[in-house]
Amino acid sequence: MNTYIELLFLFIMAILGGAINVTIGGGWFLIFPSLIFRGIQPVTGTATTTIILWSGFLVSSKPTKKTDEISKINFAYMVLACTLGGVAGAMLLISFSHKVFETIAPYLLLCSWILFTFFNRILNYFTSEFAAKKEFNYSHAKLIPLFILGIYGGYFGAGMGMIVFILYRFYGIKNNETLERSALFLVGANNGIAILIFIFSGLIFWPFALVMMAGSVLGGYLGNALKEKMNIPMVKKNAIVIGATVTLYFLA
Repeated sequence: MNTYIELLFLFIMAILGGAINVTIGGGWFLIFPSLIFRGIQPVTGTATTTIILWSGFLVSSKPTKKTDEISKINFAYMVLACTLGGVAGAMLLISFSHKVFETIAPYLLLCSWILFTFFNRILNYFTSEFAAKKEFNYSHAKLIPLFILGIYGGYFGAGMGMIVFILYRFYGIKNNETLERSALFLVGANNGIAILIFIFSGLIFWPFALVMMAGSVLGGYLGNALKEKMNIPMVKKNAIVIGATVTLYFLA
């Protein structure tokens, strides 16, 4: 493939992935396979995908200040736990052999696709069964699942924001603005620290990353700007099909 055509292809995939990521989630299903298709090794592809989606997510997100259900100090503990998990997850990705990652990554991708496909049903279940029946009360024990989630985020990370929503619903948090702010900070801090480790470890493939980061940022802005005009159910159905195709390809 001609170099310019190759970069244009990756740029377009990044725009689509960035737009999908800020509207319905699931940008991973476009960015990661695009890199693999262009010959990037899976571990490097994971690290590079993380910085691409993180860029679009961070730049185009609109954080809210409302966190009535969690005090600032308790929320700081939660962010710290998730960040430390990100360090552990990134170190695991670097330390273990690439063969280990290539063996388990398709199953992680399958789990993230299932989560993406049935996210609304899962979230509604936890809302009706748990959040509606109890109030959120902070305890240090709640940091343990966040640390474990942080390990996943640093190691692979697809669908992490959705898991944050479900976990916090389970904890009894009802306010959607609190959920959105929590997801923004936890994913941002977790991926951010993992990205620093990936950069210093030389895992980012910069020729593709820089082009796709620009596409992801543009896609994030376009996604937010056009969200109200999109047929979200149709976009979600198409994304589910794409995700299923990608997952089956890697499982095979």
